[in-house]
Amino acid sequence: MDTNNTGKETLFSPGCEPVVDNEERRRLLWLMAEYFRTIGCTDIKARLPGFMPPPILSGTIEDHRPDFTCRQSDSARTPIILEIVTPGMVEDPTTENRWSLLSSAAKLYNAELHFVVPKWAPRGAVDPVLKRRLARMELTANRVWTV
Repeated sequence: MDTNNTGKETLFSPGCEPVVDNEERRRLLWLMAEYFRTIGCTDIKARLPGFMPPPILSGTIEDHRPDFTCRQSDSARTPIILEIVTPGMVEDPTTENRWSLLSSAAKLYNAELHFVVPKWAPRGAVDPVLKRRLARMELTANRVWTV
């Protein structure tokens, strides 16, 4: 059995490896993909096996691929850009550039920016910590989901 990363690359479509490799992120992303499919969203793209991955967003410092994108079922077919945030990521300084790029893309495309955090973590609630961090970064989320 091949246990190195090249085996994973053949099993999963390019662009979903970072989420597929993290069980907590993968679980939350599956839940949100199913939720948005159930409520009638279209053009669903997710960093999961069986889905087309969202397109890469070009940034000035780095390029990033959102975890999930879709279009709502409203008359404007409003786009959503969604990011899964685990407790370990909420204060990670490397996420700052990524979240800034996602926020800029949301503004550019008139999209809503959503973040998803677990409802409970061993160190306590994640959503207030995320909201404080986003405020410090002067970023606005349309919604922070706790699931």
